[in-house]
Amino acid sequence: MALFIAGLFVASCFVTGTPITRALIAFVPLVALMCGVEFMADARNNLRSRERWRIRRATKFAVPLLDGVLNIFLHAMLASIALLILLHPQSSDYFLRESLRLGAGATLLYASAAMIATTVTLLFLAAGYSLPVVHRHPVAARSVEEFWARRWNITVSAWLHAFVFLPLARRRRVALGIMLAFLVSGAMHGWLVLSALGPWAAFTATLFFVIQGVVVLVENRLRIQTWPVPLARAWTVIIILGTSPLFIDPGLRLFGL
Repeated sequence: MALFIAGLFVASCFVTGTPITRALIAFVPLVALMCGVEFMADARNNLRSRERWRIRRATKFAVPLLDGVLNIFLHAMLASIALLILLHPQSSDYFLRESLRLGAGATLLYASAAMIATTVTLLFLAAGYSLPVVHRHPVAARSVEEFWARRWNITVSAWLHAFVFLPLARRRRVALGIMLAFLVSGAMHGWLVLSALGPWAAFTATLFFVIQGVVVLVENRLRIQTWPVPLARAWTVIIILGTSPLFIDPGLRLFGL
């Protein structure tokens, strides 16, 4: 299996086409890698964590249809406004234009992720299956650690927690586990960007996640969980948005924006 996955990575390096096509092809070996690691892992030690992303038979329609449709509609409106700003820049001032571009890019990413996750969840529920929660109100996060570990892309967070963080945490290397989890996440995202846009864009995308890991370690020192809620949320928004150009800019270039 390891040779097969390695072969997929090598083969994806020779794909030609548009940046988005190359990125999509590069996504295939990443999925194979994640599934392969889970398949070969010790089931007894990782079963509880795996339960967090397992597809199950739905016992009831867990997400009310009206709420789901409203959620999709609101995020589709946000994504449309952001896309209009990106397609029709109004300012001749470079700094203002870039600020609007990056702000609209962050909004487009957030809204599109929420819209797609809700749509897929409703489709699975309609077919009688339930999916694990992908996003859990990310804007309500009170720390950068909470944002990444319990609110944003929980499926990938669970995988990183089970197969990257826990093996080191069990050896009392918690800080190393945190940094390695963010580095692995950064490398995965960087791989997609590398295939499509080249090494510099891949470096900035990876750096974004490395910075998040450093901030999480700093938060543990600052005891952010004891801060007033408005201050903790403001801190989280400032850190995430302040560092987001490192990731948002390559993402926008990927789609020619």
